[in-house]
Amino acid sequence: MTPRPATLREIAAQSDSLETFGRLFRDWQHGLRGHSSRPALALAVRDEPPLLGTRFLQGAVADAWLAAYAEHLADKIRQPVPAWALTPGRALAEPWFASPGAGPARRLAALRDSPGPFKNRNLFTESVDLPLALRAGRPRKPAEAKRRANAERQRRFRARRGVELELLRSAHEALA
Repeated sequence: MTPRPATLREIAAQSDSLETFGRLFRDWQHGLRGHSSRPALALAVRDEPPLLGTRFLQGAVADAWLAAYAEHLADKIRQPVPAWALTPGRALAEPWFASPGAGPARRLAALRDSPGPFKNRNLFTESVDLPLALRAGRPRKPAEAKRRANAERQRRFRARRGVELELLRSAHEALA
């Protein structure tokens, strides 16, 4: 079993069809839930994915989707938009709707509700899933890192107490 893609570049590198792209993209979104810091999220969209337009049918849609999502995510986390996402080759010439068989009401909703980065690339969707779990304060640390930090803190505490104890012993001996 291959690991979940961690970056948009990995999604594109592993995609050989729009179906595979969609599955990998959902896996990547699921992985975003584990990030709690803006720099970690920025790394997920930093590297330019290879173009998919010639690799499979509707690959140009995948190219535009990756660029739109990278810009949308960068806007949400208040980080600079990756330069690759702003290149003209990552936009569609014709409008594309995420719900192809949708009626006029859903198409109007997609035209109205699509975020700006998607509209700018001629992509229209009723909603964009952005599973961010950002919170104030420091980013989460793995349990092993916490254990190491606690062990080091305990070692420093014991060393300080040992010095204090030695000073008390020498003061006691001097008085006796």
